Amino acid sequence: MNDGRSPDARRPRGGAPRRPHLPWLCAAAAILLAAPGSSRQDDEAGAGTPAVEEEIVVSANRYEVPASQIGSAVTVIEADEIERRNPVAVLDLLRTVPGTEVTHAGGPGKIATVRVRGGSGAQALVLVDGVRINSVAGGTVDFANLLAANIERIEVLRGPQATYGSEAMTGVVSITTGRGMKGWRLGGTGEAGTQDHRRFEMGLLGATDRWDYRVSATELSTAGVSHRAIEGGAVEDDPYENRTWSSRLGAAFAGDGRVDLRVRSYRGDTAVDGFGLEDLNAMVAQDEDTVSLKVEKDLASFWRQTLRVGRTDATLLGADPDTIWNNYEIRSGIRQIDLQSDITLGTDNVLNLGLGTENRRGASGGTFDEQADLDSWFVQDQWLITDDIHVTAALRGDEHSTFGSQTSHRVTVSGGWSDGRGRVHGSYGTAFRAPNFNELYFPFSGDPNLLPETTEGYDLGVQQRLGDSGVTLDLTWFDIDFDQLIEFDLTSFTFGNVARASSSGAEFTLRYRPGVSTSLEVSHTWNRTEDKATRNPLPRRPKNRTTAVAQLQPTERFAAAVMAAFVSDRIDSDATVMDDYTKVDLHLSYSLTWLRPFVRIENLLDEDYFEVPGFVTPGRTFVAGLRFQRR
Repeated sequence: MNDGRSPDARRPRGGAPRRPHLPWLCAAAAILLAAPGSSRQDDEAGAGTPAVEEEIVVSANRYEVPASQIGSAVTVIEADEIERRNPVAVLDLLRTVPGTEVTHAGGPGKIATVRVRGGSGAQALVLVDGVRINSVAGGTVDFANLLAANIERIEVLRGPQATYGSEAMTGVVSITTGRGMKGWRLGGTGEAGTQDHRRFEMGLLGATDRWDYRVSATELSTAGVSHRAIEGGAVEDDPYENRTWSSRLGAAFAGDGRVDLRVRSYRGDTAVDGFGLEDLNAMVAQDEDTVSLKVEKDLASFWRQTLRVGRTDATLLGADPDTIWNNYEIRSGIRQIDLQSDITLGTDNVLNLGLGTENRRGASGGTFDEQADLDSWFVQDQWLITDDIHVTAALRGDEHSTFGSQTSHRVTVSGGWSDGRGRVHGSYGTAFRAPNFNELYFPFSGDPNLLPETTEGYDLGVQQRLGDSGVTLDLTWFDIDFDQLIEFDLTSFTFGNVARASSSGAEFTLRYRPGVSTSLEVSHTWNRTEDKATRNPLPRRPKNRTTAVAQLQPTERFAAAVMAAFVSDRIDSDATVMDDYTKVDLHLSYSLTWLRPFVRIENLLDEDYFEVPGFVTPGRTFVAGLRFQRR
């Protein structure tokens, strides 16, 4: 029956739960990985698994450390994986990280929230080049406008992280922009697809012995789908546009010194609908500018000093000529200065000392314009008990101009087996979240006497490599308790520290890497959350989430990447049971001399589902494009 809508706007999406397709997809990927063409690199390098450099992690200890020495649970997404998956937005990469849940309230450009280990979007700290981008007004980060353009590396650190201060209650998402390389390279991407999707990107990078640079510009547009699932049928699509600019300029000085200036900016414009109503004229515009200046230099053979100055400015603007309710302007600004000293106390001990200050300012048109200062210090010691046992202990103090002082701590351990194939790892810590400005200052409902939300948590895991098979297993148990949670009281219509909650579960990961350019990673997260007052699970936190990423290169020129997620056992905020769903994306590319044509299919199975009830998700989306690079 034709209801007057275009095929791409045929939602609302939802319906009966479907049988999971993911186990079949994983089996198919394993067969492809085991095919003779997959191990071409093995044959060239000789028998056995090819040597792969050990992964370096920066976020866990705020200092470069090999992954085998890290006690915390962390996932690193490197540049080569980002290149092969060719995502449009950062949220597409985060969907496959263990313990991480993405909820997207609609199609492209609509609000997207990332939760870590059952916490809220405001309880995970997000950094771009070391600068905080969590909104001081609402506390969260809207990932809808954060494109993957010129992103070189993402680290997702899970568990309470004391050394980062406010917002790092359940983890840290650290995003790093790309750096120039020797010589010069000019690159670009052009693609077009379903729903009038268009994306154009240009980039230039290079480096000399002293200088390096990298710049990029991206323009994205799509006709989108209807934002809301309207009873009786949607009648119009809600388009989206995004322009993102990114630059990084670095220079060496005085021998071992280095300075980095990084600037990233975007503007996203999207049409939206009202609450259960089709709105033909409502628009939301969001801009964000992030600037980071980092200077580091050895002051002695045992002492490396780092200075970082950063700022984030964001504006959220709603406009609707048909009603006053959709017109608003919210501004958020952060200014931060951090000093960190890394002092080597012998071959088996590193001491990290830090001082920092932040000025946070938030304004909501016609309601409040306020600011707060947050000063902090931290001390962290990393030492080797033996060659195989690595321990980290950290303590941090924060002084907030509104609620006063807060102290947090963290201890981690990583102990390896004597054969070097496995280890046990674990962490314990506390963290907090400062009340956001809406909670503190919004007229009639805000309370400037609010205390910070606090959390205490631990995780314990075992990692094992299975001989020379290229298979690594990791199983981690975690448990987090939340206290003094800030909630809006529907009786008094004010915010208060009234709630308590818990989140516990297990993260299992299987990694299979038979060759340098071929890999399979399958993870499953089981997460049990509970609101201590109602005894109900926390809304939109799935109890079970299984993801898989297969990256294949059966020939020298052809490459493929398959990303899949199966999500089940969720409830909404009114305790309504939400449907399970499976989402699969596919990327295929073929390399020519300096051109690479590609095809990307999102929601390959054309799944009908809601990530947030009532908000439309796009159906199967086809995109074809061409990438080029000259040097």
